[in-house]
Amino acid sequence: MRYRDGRERPFVSLFIKSVAVLILIGILPLLVMGIAIYNAYAESIKENLLSNMYRITLSVGRGVEGIYGDMVDNTNYLYEYRITGYDYFYELMEDDSIQEKRRTVMMSGILESILYRNPYIDHVFFITVDGRQYSVVRSSEAVLAAEAAARWNGQYYDRELKQPQLIPTHLTDYYYYPQRLDFTVARNIRNTKTIQSADEEVIGTLYIDVNIKALSDVVNETELNEGSEMYIVDRKEKVYVYHPDSGKTNQTLGKLEGYLPEMDENYQYVIADGMYYIYSYIEGTDWMVIHKIPRYNLENSYREIRSNTILIICISVILLLILYYFYSKKTNKPILQLKTAMEKVQNGELDTRVEVYSNDEIGFLARGMNQMTENLQGHIKKVYIAEIRQREAEIETLKTQIQPHYLYNTLDVIRMTAVMNDDFQTAGLLDGLSGQLKYLIGGAREIVTLRDEIENVENYFKIVRVRYENRFDLEVNVDEELLSLRVPQLILQPVVENSVKYGLRPKEESGIIAVNVQIEGERLLISIMDNGQGMTPQRLSEVREVLENKETVKHPRSKKASIGLKNAHDRIKLILGEEYGMEIVSYEGIGTIVKYSLPVMREENRGSVSVTEEEEHV
Repeated sequence: MRYRDGRERPFVSLFIKSVAVLILIGILPLLVMGIAIYNAYAESIKENLLSNMYRITLSVGRGVEGIYGDMVDNTNYLYEYRITGYDYFYELMEDDSIQEKRRTVMMSGILESILYRNPYIDHVFFITVDGRQYSVVRSSEAVLAAEAAARWNGQYYDRELKQPQLIPTHLTDYYYYPQRLDFTVARNIRNTKTIQSADEEVIGTLYIDVNIKALSDVVNETELNEGSEMYIVDRKEKVYVYHPDSGKTNQTLGKLEGYLPEMDENYQYVIADGMYYIYSYIEGTDWMVIHKIPRYNLENSYREIRSNTILIICISVILLLILYYFYSKKTNKPILQLKTAMEKVQNGELDTRVEVYSNDEIGFLARGMNQMTENLQGHIKKVYIAEIRQREAEIETLKTQIQPHYLYNTLDVIRMTAVMNDDFQTAGLLDGLSGQLKYLIGGAREIVTLRDEIENVENYFKIVRVRYENRFDLEVNVDEELLSLRVPQLILQPVVENSVKYGLRPKEESGIIAVNVQIEGERLLISIMDNGQGMTPQRLSEVREVLENKETVKHPRSKKASIGLKNAHDRIKLILGEEYGMEIVSYEGIGTIVKYSLPVMREENRGSVSVTEEEEHV
């Protein structure tokens, strides 16, 4: 290597450089590093302690989440309960022929089944939309106060609310003595008679009052340090759901309320007023668990190790000086061997090999240089052979290309042969398959007519009817003037296929898929509805999560059924814009609806989309 003025730089051994650097400026950096390590170690201990406290808080949160989950499962009981003479809950509520006293007795039996599913439940009551009240209690002395219960229902009832509602701890003053501190899980019970009624009609609201002891038992399972306290708070209502001082339960947070904006779910704690507030969110709720710990409790835990750590750092510096000297001297020898070998290779001696047996970076470099020389020797031959094989591969690829028209003509010949032999079923299958193939590979198109999309679905259903012995029917409801509208290609068939595979087929009985098309304002609305087995709420949530995910990769928990929906949804947004897409509604045991929202695109306003006459008639 040379200087900029062209003079040759003198060779200086790496060993000499390393020893000189260590002697001149090595000790000070090591001491600085030692101090930094101490500070980092002390900080790490503090973070570990905080992390342990966070795990405790997280464990309490999961316990509360488990209680809430059990109560939500209890609210599902009304949909699952089978009453003598009725298959479904809505039938009991809609039967006008039954006397109200008889209905009250039957409702008490249903609500008692919920009441005794968990020992922490104090009351269960149900208030219909028209104001009828049904109640069961664990304490024989408690009686529902009708007017107070009606006011309570008026405060929290929301017919549009489809998810369970978690109401913070409160005094159950809508019951006559005894009144307790309970938190409440409320849920609108919907009429599951049809898909539409399940989506729009509410029968009434179920309220489950859970004793605050359920929360205190979860918190008290954890042993807290001296001076520490643990709370459960409602971020939305800004009240204590649980406080170790029962007199503060259901009271405002006071000074703690000012810290809530700083409690971002991406962090674990905040520091204020000499306290650590360690917190965790309870998933699916507005609640969070807060663990308050005095700052001195944590800091005293790691101050005791300070003197020992400093002593260890000093001893380590001395040992490093000794070890570094001997280690540098030992490693210098294989480095010199590498230097000599590389000079020979530089001069063209490609047969040069280095014998280094150490299993470290030096050994890795030596083996790499040996491999490099072998690769250089065979490089010309390998490149020559690779070029020949590449050309052969390109020729074989060209040989395997088949014109789509050859495939269409072959299928058409087979279909005509089936017709001549009076095998109309096979002919129909081939006709449907041929139509689908022409639609799929007949030309690269992004935008097609709605008529083409529906004909492709009908061709697919020709095969479905034969495959499933006419168990399933396809019903298409679309005005003739809408068939000329433009839509992205292949957005309907994947959804219809999902309806057959995952909706109708598992029910092992006849079914129907309905395709409806209409225009509302500047939107083209298409819905595909089946009366299949539907989805569980958990599965529906997973599918919706896949649709909303911006990434195109497969969701870790998704099934194949959601991938077809995801692809169609993403193509709509990619071609037409983010304001368009799909949404899905499903009810277990009833069916599924997939709704498309598209722009109204006519022949004259297709924008930059280009469809040639040849592509239209392939």
